[in-house]
Amino acid sequence: MWKNKFLIYLSALFCSVLFTEQNAFSQQRHDTVKPQWMRKLPTPSNNTYHFQAFRIDGASVYSAMKQLPDVAAFYMERQYNIKGVTVETFELRDEYSNGKNKHFELQQIHDTVYTETGEVNVRLAIVDEYVSDDGVYFLCTIPDPNCRTVAYDNFELTTQYGARGLWRSAIVPGWGQFHKGSYLKGGLILGGTAALIGGVVATESIKTDYARRIGETHNVDYKRLYAKRVDQFSTVRNICIGALGALYVYNLIDAIAAPGARRVIVKEKGSSGGRYASYSFYPTSPDGMSVAMAFNLTF
Repeated sequence: MWKNKFLIYLSALFCSVLFTEQNAFSQQRHDTVKPQWMRKLPTPSNNTYHFQAFRIDGASVYSAMKQLPDVAAFYMERQYNIKGVTVETFELRDEYSNGKNKHFELQQIHDTVYTETGEVNVRLAIVDEYVSDDGVYFLCTIPDPNCRTVAYDNFELTTQYGARGLWRSAIVPGWGQFHKGSYLKGGLILGGTAALIGGVVATESIKTDYARRIGETHNVDYKRLYAKRVDQFSTVRNICIGALGALYVYNLIDAIAAPGARRVIVKEKGSSGGRYASYSFYPTSPDGMSVAMAFNLTF
């Protein structure tokens, strides 16, 4: 009796996991994932500037952006032990875009000006922004006021991770999603994988137990009952194996194709003006009906 109940509970669990996973995947396509720079700031190639994130309480991005110069000025006065800092902010425009990545090139300019009255005028570039329940976050470039010329790097703002997510998910399902900042999706994939593996082991063990009982009894009715149970648990085991394989394949496709948390890739400027090759994988529909994978290489 308890094994029949276990079969029902196990089937219900698998259906629940798969249904919840599908809903989470659909919902996450519409949610804004917290950018990677909110957990770890990008690292420039030189010490003439650095990246800094600012949180501002505001009802809108516009009102928060109006407060940003004063917040940044206060930060620089404490950071560099100077007074009379006036900050001017400006938003970056991408030099070129391949549809998934935005490439920015900042000029090596004098972003710090000391006036005759002793005031310090500073220009800050707003690289990215993120609206959260607890305020608006801005990622900015902060020039070192002690440097006469700021040697900005080129950098790219992207949601693509390429093979970085693929090889992680190939080893541990869901790891690539965790790496990309999709924690809910990664947790569901990892939990679903663990549940399905547990289902395969449990159903195989129960099936083996019923098969053993067939050879231990001479009662024809019991033999029929045990044989029926063997077939039932074999079916459930095969369903679990099929679902596990499907989930693993989806996990790999999602790890390489689905966008993750926005991140900043810093590229030191070279003799060619800073342009570099980048690649990305993403799903596409050539004829509006079929689904295919596209590879994009930008020089």
